Amino acid sequence: MQYEAPRRITAEEAGQAFQTGQPYEISEALVAAALYVPDRIWVEQWLVHFAGHPIPDVRRASAIALGHLARLHKEVSPQAISAIRNLLDDGELIGAATDALEDVEIFTKLN
Repeated sequence: MQYEAPRRITAEEAGQAFQTGQPYEISEALVAAALYVPDRIWVEQWLVHFAGHPIPDVRRASAIALGHLARLHKEVSPQAISAIRNLLDDGELIGAATDALEDVEIFTKLN
């Protein structure tokens, strides 16, 4: 597997991707939005929404997005942290959730 940086995305493009219902598009848009959309709160609302998605890859993207938000914005909401903490009980996602919560601990004052 080769790493590819997410493409730059606007909030409008991310919103369109979120509406497709396609797990791959949603996942890509979540990570890209966390990196490139300046409205942290808007991104967090989607992160919280998709942290409960039935597809594990979408939930994983929510955790990755939280880590990026913590690193870039130096703050995240308690609701976003809680949404990702809930993924700690998901055996498939414990690694991604743990990494994201470590980023919160390292880069923010909330934890």
